Amino acid sequence: MLDQSSPAPRTDARKAEKTYDLVVIGAGIAGLNALYAAMEYLPKGADVLMIDQKSAAGGMWNTAYDYVRLHQPHPMFTVGDMTWDWRKPREYLAARNEVQAHLASALGVVGRSVALDSAFGQTVATCREIETSAGPRAEVVYHPNEDPARPRIVQARLAVHASGLNYQLADPLRLSSDQVVSIQPGDLTRVLKAHPDAPLFVVGGGKTGMDSILAALSQSPARQVSLINGRGTNFFNRTRNIPTGLKRWTSGVLVSRLFHDLATRFDGDNEDALIAHVRAHHSTDPSSENGVFLYGLQSEDEHARIQSGLHAVFGGYLADVVDTETGPEMRLKDGTAHAVAPGSVFVNCTGSFFRSEALVDHRPMLTPGNTVLSINPRETMHFLTSVTGFFAVHLLYRDKLRGQGIYRLDHEALFRQNRNAWVGAAAAQAYLNQTIAVQQLPIMLLDRCGLDLDRWYPFPRRMAALLRMKMNATADKAHCTRVLDRVAARFDVLCAPLD
Repeated sequence: MLDQSSPAPRTDARKAEKTYDLVVIGAGIAGLNALYAAMEYLPKGADVLMIDQKSAAGGMWNTAYDYVRLHQPHPMFTVGDMTWDWRKPREYLAARNEVQAHLASALGVVGRSVALDSAFGQTVATCREIETSAGPRAEVVYHPNEDPARPRIVQARLAVHASGLNYQLADPLRLSSDQVVSIQPGDLTRVLKAHPDAPLFVVGGGKTGMDSILAALSQSPARQVSLINGRGTNFFNRTRNIPTGLKRWTSGVLVSRLFHDLATRFDGDNEDALIAHVRAHHSTDPSSENGVFLYGLQSEDEHARIQSGLHAVFGGYLADVVDTETGPEMRLKDGTAHAVAPGSVFVNCTGSFFRSEALVDHRPMLTPGNTVLSINPRETMHFLTSVTGFFAVHLLYRDKLRGQGIYRLDHEALFRQNRNAWVGAAAAQAYLNQTIAVQQLPIMLLDRCGLDLDRWYPFPRRMAALLRMKMNATADKAHCTRVLDRVAARFDVLCAPLD
């Protein structure tokens, strides 16, 4: 973890090897979008340093399970407005290696106009604001992975610490039975090939679980696949809300309007009613009793393939698998038990975010001297780190980040307390801050944010949505502010404007 808990020393005693115009820590989608946005303001030939623990740019896409695919059409997952270097249908959902390759190539393209130094395979020990004879500066101390005895010290006029959402691969579940196989998603393809007839139990009904079911059924349609579903997860209906062909003109709801719907329906207390609304009006499975929504997207075809391919669905949560005289037995936390075949495979798909027992260390979104901008789950302006990277950097360079009503939120603390309240608060925060960004930034900059899913729709529909946002901005901002203040008081989490 990075150490940012100590106050900034008022000294420049530690000699820096070099002073950069910009240091970006983290070469994932957030850091790359931050770098892209900064290019608008840095002079040609500016000194820039990119640091990352991994061996290449791409963030979590370097280590994610091999069958993961994007939720959304690939053109809307990019760096700035960079196009993908291929000819694929617009609706194509890029796979892991394709996403990683696109992000890695983006670093080279974005860095062409500056003097870019790259430091991969490096761990950042500290990133903090210090006072120097030249004024406030960011000080970054980093070292080769596994070799803290060789630190390097640099300073920067601005450091963007884009650590993201602390993505971690899930470990295999610790099960008591010796007659079943317990794995994590990264092992799934290999293990299923080695056990072609073994029943598969997918533990977790979120996106990782759905990906795992589809991968297993694609590899072996006859395999017996069961789902342990927890409370059940709702997914945005991608077929209806990201239509293809001429339907982009005549049907679907722009994503900005979906967020407006969620943000204005949430009052700070009615999170369960909000999730019921999502399920009934926006999901692929409105007749279900699913109780969770985490902003995942799913097509109607994917949903149908999963439902037709599943052998069984178990509501509730897995407690253990134990060996009995009659064979292995799966026991759920509600006390029910079910016999399972020897050799069954259990894959842990319970998610890859916020997996540590304790909250990650808190870091301020912006230091007092405006020299360290942190994109982290404890204090950020949007639940999508990529969006934060793009808009926070633009607003910071234009001196429009503080004092404009931009709300910060401790997403991790709220998520751990109440996931459904997190959905409502995340929607209210995202819509509020997006409205403020629209008011503060030129339209030509807004149009260069390729992450905007509204870009899926034709220009006239997008402009109509933008006009509605501007016309209703005063009332919508007031509502979202009230909601976020209520969330702060109710859950005692950081949720306040950046002043």
